[in-house]
Amino acid sequence: MKEMFEMFEKSTQVIMDSVRKMNELNLRTLDRVMQQQSELAGIYMDASTKGLELVGKAKGFQDLMAGQASLVRECSERSMETVRRGMNLANESRTEYGAMVEENMKVAQEQLARASSAGLKVAA
Repeated sequence: MKEMFEMFEKSTQVIMDSVRKMNELNLRTLDRVMQQQSELAGIYMDASTKGLELVGKAKGFQDLMAGQASLVRECSERSMETVRRGMNLANESRTEYGAMVEENMKVAQEQLARASSAGLKVAA
């Protein structure tokens, strides 16, 4: 019976460790996503400011159109770079979550094997 309580205690500790690791990964991922969202907002705010400046400084319609085309190109390039980094973040997070699931499955299998073994001992 003592062995069953020890296994229960060990299982509870393993679960708490897994939850802690998951929370840490979630917080780290959320922090990085929020940084990227902030960066994207900054890019669009910068583009808006430059667009207003362009309207005030343009010497004519052609000048305005050329300036806007340049502005859109710059904004698009900066946005795409941020999106690429976001995709890398998603891939890194997926890998970390996958590794965590694999590790937890191994631990669960070990715990199940111990529980089965202990159950057979108690039954005998």
